Amino acid sequence: MTDKPAKTSDGYCTNKKPVPGTLRTINASAKGPKFFHLHGRRKAQCPCGRETSVTDPGNLRRHKQPQE
Repeated sequence: MTDKPAKTSDGYCTNKKPVPGTLRTINASAKGPKFFHLHGRRKAQCPCGRETSVTDPGNLRRHKQPQE
């Protein structure tokens, strides 16, 4: 992870594309379809090192880079 994406002046990551192959869904389907619809979350890894949720078009949500 040496190639970190740029960040804005307030510390937010400018990357929107997740690392290929890291998209996963947190399993909540055993609780029922309504619970899964409301609480089933898709997560993916960002090249900056943060794991964040994914929007419907497949972009990462706005997030801050981890502090070193």
